[in-house]
Amino acid sequence: MKKLNKKYIKWLVLLGLVILISIAYGFNIYNIKNKTVDKISSMSIPFSLIVNPNNIDEGIAPKSISLKTGDMEKTKLKAISLVSTINDNYQNTKQLDFLSNDQEKELLNKVHKEPHRYIYGITLLNFGRDNHGNFITVSCNRYDDTKNIVSYRYRLYYKEDNITSAKYLNTKTNKFPPKFVIEDTTLGNSGIDQAKSFMERVKTTIINSNLTMTNATDPGDFNQLSINLGLNPDDSNNGLYNLARNSNSRVTNFGIVGYQLSDVPRYSRVYLKQRTKDTSYYYTLTFNRNSNKFVKFQRGIISTDTKN
Repeated sequence: MKKLNKKYIKWLVLLGLVILISIAYGFNIYNIKNKTVDKISSMSIPFSLIVNPNNIDEGIAPKSISLKTGDMEKTKLKAISLVSTINDNYQNTKQLDFLSNDQEKELLNKVHKEPHRYIYGITLLNFGRDNHGNFITVSCNRYDDTKNIVSYRYRLYYKEDNITSAKYLNTKTNKFPPKFVIEDTTLGNSGIDQAKSFMERVKTTIINSNLTMTNATDPGDFNQLSINLGLNPDDSNNGLYNLARNSNSRVTNFGIVGYQLSDVPRYSRVYLKQRTKDTSYYYTLTFNRNSNKFVKFQRGIISTDTKN
């Protein structure tokens, strides 16, 4: 009888557990379902993958810089002041202390390769900003006993009154010392803060024209688009063609990565980088500060850095 009671007790306990689990599951089944549905609905699935797995947009837009420029007249005066200080220091010490020790040694070795060569002064080519920060571009001008002046060009990054780093760009030769920023010339409207909205117009125009990717087959097809955007077709058709040809379906695989300003010519230039799966492309959007409008969209980096 005792053995029988133990057996019944064991089964009663198991039955009780089954009943408790069933009741708990019954009360929570709808919550479990809701949580499962919520979890699935919270997953982000690209629309292009659902519609057509073979039409996934390629390329990730490069990181754009901030176009909040503040008072650009003050920025220009800062650039002029920095170069004035550099010149004063050089005249007093004959040292190029805005360069690293290795850069200075390398440049002076080039200059003093012949005894009659010397650096007369440093002139300002342009100023601007890129992903590394604010910069000025300067020319170290080498004189000798000929009429030619050799220009060693450097991009100098700065914070407040301090040069933080220098990058050698190129060497040019001309009969005059290059100077593309003029002290007593008013900067005017820089146009930099309008670049983002203008590129939205460019993007919309290309999409509406259906001249994207495989449909972009000839630069001449972009002649009317350039005109509609107020750009010079001769200077812009090829740039727009390459932007469209290398774009994703939404023309979003580009970003603004820098800008620079000069007074000769009186341009603000905005630089864009476009990225595809395999390659990066660069473009220059030019704002004419005399006419207060964007006038060119060119492939590549167009700059006073490369001007004689």
